[in-house]
Amino acid sequence: MDPLKKDDLLKYAKNEFLGAVLAAKVARRLHAMDPDQRPDAEAKCTSLALKLITDGAVEYEIIETEEEAAEDLDDE
Repeated sequence: MDPLKKDDLLKYAKNEFLGAVLAAKVARRLHAMDPDQRPDAEAKCTSLALKLITDGAVEYEIIETEEEAAEDLDDE
Protein backbone atom coordinates (compact mmCIF):
# COMPACT_ATOMS: atom_id res chain seq x y z
CA MET A 1 0.00 0.00 0.00
CA ASP A 2 1.26 3.48 -0.82
CA PRO A 3 2.10 5.80 2.08
CA LEU A 4 -0.73 8.10 3.12
CA LYS A 5 -0.28 11.81 2.55
CA LYS A 6 -2.07 14.18 4.89
CA ASP A 7 -3.17 16.37 1.97
CA ASP A 8 -4.93 13.37 0.39
CA LEU A 9 -6.87 12.75 3.60
CA LEU A 10 -7.79 16.43 3.95
CA LYS A 11 -9.43 16.38 0.51
CA TYR A 12 -12.16 14.19 2.00
CA ALA A 13 -12.13 15.13 5.70
CA LYS A 14 -12.72 18.65 6.99
CA ASN A 15 -9.68 18.44 9.32
CA GLU A 16 -7.19 15.95 10.76
CA PHE A 17 -9.34 15.15 13.79
CA LEU A 18 -12.35 14.34 11.64
CA GLY A 19 -10.13 12.21 9.38
CA ALA A 20 -8.91 10.21 12.39
CA VAL A 21 -12.43 9.72 13.78
CA LEU A 22 -13.76 8.72 10.37
CA ALA A 23 -10.90 6.27 9.83
CA ALA A 24 -11.54 4.70 13.23
CA LYS A 25 -15.24 4.25 12.50
CA VAL A 26 -14.59 2.75 9.06
CA ALA A 27 -11.87 0.48 10.48
CA ARG A 28 -14.26 -0.81 13.16
CA ARG A 29 -16.82 -1.71 10.50
CA LEU A 30 -14.17 -3.41 8.37
CA HIS A 31 -12.91 -5.35 11.38
CA ALA A 32 -16.43 -6.65 12.04
CA MET A 33 -16.67 -7.98 8.46
CA ASP A 34 -15.51 -11.38 7.30
CA PRO A 35 -12.08 -10.79 5.67
CA ASP A 36 -13.35 -12.29 2.41
CA GLN A 37 -15.98 -9.53 2.20
CA ARG A 38 -13.49 -6.66 2.60
CA PRO A 39 -12.21 -4.85 -0.51
CA ASP A 40 -8.72 -6.12 0.36
CA ALA A 41 -8.69 -9.21 2.59
CA GLU A 42 -4.92 -8.97 3.22
CA ALA A 43 -4.75 -5.30 4.26
CA LYS A 44 -4.94 -4.20 7.88
CA CYS A 45 -8.30 -2.61 8.73
CA THR A 46 -6.94 0.83 9.64
CA SER A 47 -4.77 1.03 6.52
CA LEU A 48 -7.67 -0.09 4.37
CA ALA A 49 -9.98 2.45 6.01
CA LEU A 50 -7.55 5.29 5.26
CA LYS A 51 -7.16 4.09 1.67
CA LEU A 52 -10.93 3.95 1.18
CA ILE A 53 -11.28 7.49 2.56
CA THR A 54 -8.50 8.94 0.39
CA ASP A 55 -9.93 7.15 -2.67
CA GLY A 56 -13.25 8.91 -2.05
CA ALA A 57 -15.07 5.63 -1.44
CA VAL A 58 -16.42 6.70 1.97
CA GLU A 59 -19.29 9.13 2.28
CA TYR A 60 -20.30 10.70 5.57
CA GLU A 61 -22.58 13.37 6.91
CA ILE A 62 -22.06 15.55 9.96
CA ILE A 63 -25.32 16.09 11.80
CA GLU A 64 -25.43 19.09 14.09
CA THR A 65 -27.24 18.70 17.38
CA GLU A 66 -29.82 21.26 18.42
CA GLU A 67 -27.41 22.53 21.10
CA GLU A 68 -24.66 23.12 18.51
CA ALA A 69 -27.07 24.92 16.21
CA ALA A 70 -28.20 27.16 19.11
CA GLU A 71 -24.56 27.92 20.01
CA ASP A 72 -23.88 28.93 16.41
CA LEU A 73 -26.80 31.35 16.53
CA ASP A 74 -25.61 32.78 19.85
CA ASP A 75 -22.17 33.45 18.35
CA GLU A 76 -23.67 35.63 15.59
